[in-house]
Amino acid sequence: MNRRKELQNEYGMKQRSMGVFQIVNEKNGKRYIASSPTLDSAWQREKFTLDMGSHINSALQKEYKEQAGAHFVFEELEKLKLGEEVRNDYKDLMQIGTTALNRTAVLAYRDSLRKLEMKWLDEFKPYEPNGYNRPPKEN
Repeated sequence: MNRRKELQNEYGMKQRSMGVFQIVNEKNGKRYIASSPTLDSAWQREKFTLDMGSHINSALQKEYKEQAGAHFVFEELEKLKLGEEVRNDYKDLMQIGTTALNRTAVLAYRDSLRKLEMKWLDEFKPYEPNGYNRPPKEN
């Protein structure tokens, strides 16, 4: 029982890794770019949804299924630079003296991740039909 508590504490103290990743179809060069507040587990999550046939991106899902998952690689593009206080157990986001999350801090992380994702989308422009991302909506 003590070992379990030690492992939980060790995981909680580990610094969280947020950032932007891509999934590239090496057969045709198409890519899907997205961000994740848990970059360390992003590929396992994406692969699981692709293997289950329930990925949010239908074009990526279709080609992944057609190729039985072959030729698809996951790559981290950039990690968000975070302070030392950012932890996997999210205790860095708790309001002092409560179990509630600090909404301002959560929104700041989301905003930073979205900006980083937009930077990579602007660089690669992986939009349909040459990629898997949907093109941005015109204003």
